[in-house]
Amino acid sequence: MKYILYLIFPLYLIAQDPSFHKPWNLDGANDRIEKHRKANAVLNFILVDDIKKNNGKLKIKLVNHDFKFGVGFTQLRKMRGDMFDLYLERFNEVFNYATVGMYWALTDERSNRRQIDKYYDDIIKWSTKNNVRLKGHPLMWHEGMPDWVRYSKDLDELEVAMKTHMRRLIESYPEINDWDVYNEPVGPFKPHIPYSAIQDWINYKGGIYPAMVEIYQFVNSVNREKNYSNNHYHAKDPEYFKINEYYVQKNLNFSSIGMQAHMQSNDNVMTESQVWNQIEDYAVLGKNIQFTEITVTSSKRFNNWKDHQEFLAKRDESLRNGEEMDLPSLPEYEDFQASYLKDFYTLVFSHPSVSSITFWNLTDKNAWRGHAGGLLYRDLSPKKSFLTLKDLIKETWTTEISEKINIRNSFEFRGFYGDYEGEILLDKKLYKFNFSVDKNTDGPIDLVLN
Repeated sequence: MKYILYLIFPLYLIAQDPSFHKPWNLDGANDRIEKHRKANAVLNFILVDDIKKNNGKLKIKLVNHDFKFGVGFTQLRKMRGDMFDLYLERFNEVFNYATVGMYWALTDERSNRRQIDKYYDDIIKWSTKNNVRLKGHPLMWHEGMPDWVRYSKDLDELEVAMKTHMRRLIESYPEINDWDVYNEPVGPFKPHIPYSAIQDWINYKGGIYPAMVEIYQFVNSVNREKNYSNNHYHAKDPEYFKINEYYVQKNLNFSSIGMQAHMQSNDNVMTESQVWNQIEDYAVLGKNIQFTEITVTSSKRFNNWKDHQEFLAKRDESLRNGEEMDLPSLPEYEDFQASYLKDFYTLVFSHPSVSSITFWNLTDKNAWRGHAGGLLYRDLSPKKSFLTLKDLIKETWTTEISEKINIRNSFEFRGFYGDYEGEILLDKKLYKFNFSVDKNTDGPIDLVLN
């Protein structure tokens, strides 16, 4: 009997070790990726020049996924100089989508916005140049507002201010096509939420449901062509499913259901079945599903929310005293972070209803709640998790072809949805071209070479 205990006991320890990630089964995930993230494409080449030879060397490469692999840019605003530039370089190595924090406290109409407006303008210019898609976060929220909003007494004036604010954001940044509309819509009256006059306005409109309908109808009256998202921190909350179902029944124009998953305590680390079942539960509503804020830490996690709250209270006190209290990144949790994210991204990417995954903190520097919740260390050097995602997105889930072809014939291939760059060397002349492949690709893609 003692020999049996000797063999089993170490396995029991591993099973209970929160820094150990048991690989997920991922049954059928690669097959689903092949089916739902790729298409057959046919290229027809139309030559303007007269040529003597028909044979040429073709190269094509996926340069930007249709799927949105994102990061939250909320940290970037605090970066300066070389760190700012390096942050964007690191981002560009892997990602193609960014969430820009546009909280009302930052974009306050009654304050001097010159510095923050320049930051937004710089980010939009850089993103346009680098083919990075942006989401604005959020148009409205019951937190993160200036005091004149929080303590407003005239609810009719507050409503005008709210609608003016949302209109200004949508119209001032036409380059941003994705918007979180009302952040965390079933959360305004949760016990942990501090008071704001927006709560009074919601009650004034008859409650959460009619208030949210009015907000969505208003933003659609400003611009119906944007991708509007409903986003919440706790997708397991039955009320969140109900409000999305209600939006669908009311035929509100919104494109996506957003799910956050900040896994900073052991009881919040999602299992394979929890992730899959959560997606399946919401997929029946027929909307795109976005994982909007993902955190998997490489610092030691807390057991539960109570333990986590005790840490956050101590950290808040330290910050008030001008001291830092951030959790260090630990090697064993760095292994967990990398292996967990490999499975998480593979499973989520394989589901056809999901359109984006946004990892919330790119770096441990200024990471939310003081966790080592980034893919990069504080000096912006890569962790294992960053390299793991880079390998998945840029190496495993990519299409790159180099072969000899007859230019008179069509060229057929199967590739990931996204934007492509290509070139053909023909009669010692190099012809370059661009094209896109998506789920609606039907029939040959004609490419004029000149």
